[in-house]
Amino acid sequence: MTRSTFKTLILAPIAALALCGVAQAAIVGQSTDTTQLRVGTSTINAGPHTSGKPGVAVAGIGLSSYVDFAGLQASIPPVNGVTTINSPSSAPGSHNGMGVFNFAKVSNADLYFGEWSDTANVADGTHTVYYVGDNTGTTVPTTGSATYAVKGISGYAANGPLTGTFTANFGASTLSGSIASASTGYTVNIGSVGISGANIASTTSNATATQSTTLASGGSVSGQFFGANAAALAGLVTFGGNSQYDTAFGGTKN
Repeated sequence: MTRSTFKTLILAPIAALALCGVAQAAIVGQSTDTTQLRVGTSTINAGPHTSGKPGVAVAGIGLSSYVDFAGLQASIPPVNGVTTINSPSSAPGSHNGMGVFNFAKVSNADLYFGEWSDTANVADGTHTVYYVGDNTGTTVPTTGSATYAVKGISGYAANGPLTGTFTANFGASTLSGSIASASTGYTVNIGSVGISGANIASTTSNATATQSTTLASGGSVSGQFFGANAAALAGLVTFGGNSQYDTAFGGTKN
């Protein structure tokens, strides 16, 4: 996809959080580099796009123009659950200002997660991961436990989708688990993560990325639950100076 095509998708016709037991409506999310990419409420209302939905803005187009992920996915259908925009194998050199997107939708939730970089090389120093969703009706239990079928995106061109299981112990306020690539063995383990209301955050920075050997350690995890009775979740794993291993994830309760 060329720069002009992507720009047409956006421009031409074509954080209040939900705490335990409280339902609030808001578009919430995170990006690891807001100078490159921002997530928030979509502002474009033309063609296949709708304002007021989970959206994204990228520096090459304009950080104030948020386009909804649903409209992008309708224009560029996912393959194996992941939508790729501006694959350098088919795009001309003009794509560089927009970068390369890989993102996925979390089941039936209005919730998206993914990665972006200026090139297809996640080690180019621009690798950014993100998630964004609508937390309307979100409630989180304070007792019991649940498992989540989780998918992740990290170096998608090489690793493909990461899959695994996270376990939430709501009584103990912890989340743990790992996701891995079936093709390369690349694995991200989130360690022990705290739960506070709808928020997910590391109590200690102990996430790891491995592939035969340890690639990165001391990672931090942040994210949120979405939906009634914490039906879904999404978040990020970040490794500081090793941003090429940063990971976005999302999943639904089993």
